[in-house]
Amino acid sequence: MSLQFLGETGVYLPQKDAIKITALTPLAHIGCLATRSALSAIGCTREDTPRDLVDRFEQNRILFEIAAMIKYRRSTNPKVETLVISDEDLKTLEPAPRPAPAAAMPLASSAAPRKARRRPVHLR
Repeated sequence: MSLQFLGETGVYLPQKDAIKITALTPLAHIGCLATRSALSAIGCTREDTPRDLVDRFEQNRILFEIAAMIKYRRSTNPKVETLVISDEDLKTLEPAPRPAPAAAMPLASSAAPRKARRRPVHLR
């Protein structure tokens, strides 16, 4: 099953120091909480106002939605009600490091096999 996210703006919950969005499945709704560590990973600071946090979250919302979908699919609890997205969940979405530009690399011999590039985790 996959998640379908509502188009509503995330809501800052000061008692949890997190931003909440809601996703739907065919049988339930699931709260998705972006923790302070996840917000810090996208550049938020302790000095940011709740409005600044929500604005930065919305700019990076697709990352949180993808992280929530991955976490939901990997969940062993079929009746999960809340997904907590932390900085570790966002790290799995970082692309693999790119090789150096071709001009800086020495020419490889034509007999050497080409190395296959790995797909990002969220596309596997």
